[in-house]
Amino acid sequence: MREAQMKGGVILFHGSGAAARRYVEADRSRADEYYLGADDAVAEYAVLNGRGEVTAVRFLSAVEYEGWVDWINPETGESMGTPRAAAEGTKGSPLFADMTINAPKSLSVAAALHPEVSEALDAAQHDALAEIRRWLGQHSVTRVGPRDAREVVPIEHMQVVGIRHKTSRAGDPHRHIHMQIGTRVWAAGKWRALDTAALFK
Repeated sequence: MREAQMKGGVILFHGSGAAARRYVEADRSRADEYYLGADDAVAEYAVLNGRGEVTAVRFLSAVEYEGWVDWINPETGESMGTPRAAAEGTKGSPLFADMTINAPKSLSVAAALHPEVSEALDAAQHDALAEIRRWLGQHSVTRVGPRDAREVVPIEHMQVVGIRHKTSRAGDPHRHIHMQIGTRVWAAGKWRALDTAALFK
C-alpha cells in the first residue's frame, strides 16, 4: 500500500501508481464522484515552465494517473526514469510530493447547501492551486553533475497534478484538493530528480 514521509505539511509518496490511486480514492466518500467528473477522468495534469507558467493542461484517466505516478510521461508515453526500489533501511525514490489545499469545514458545509458559496469556494481553491504551482515553477531546482561537484540549476519543466474531492472518507462535506508535485523535472537536456528541499522551507 502506501508508504509516506511527512515534512512541513508535505507528504513524500513511496509506493506505486496503483497504490497512489487507492490512496486518492480512499480519501473521499464512495458516494462522492471525482470532482473533475465525467467518465474515468481522475486528475488535472499541468506542465509548468521555469517562470511558473502553465504550458500544457489535460485530464488524466485512472490508468494515465497510475502511469504518471510510475514516472511515465502522459504526453508521450515515455519513461522519465526508473525509481530506486526500496531496500533495507531505505524507502526508495519518492514518486511525488503531496500537499492538501483545505478550507474550514463550515465553508464546505455551506458550499454543499448554497450553489453561490460552492462556486466561490471552488474558485478560491483553484486560485490557491494556481498560485502554489506558479511559485513552484519559479523556485524549484535540481542538481546537475557528478556527485562530488553538483551544481544547483533551475527546472525548465515540471508536472503537477490536482485532484479535487468534495467529501471526507466519512462522507462529510470537505472540499479539498490534493496537489501532487511530480519528482521528475526536465533540466539540462534530461529528466532529473526534483530537489525537494525547497518544499520543506
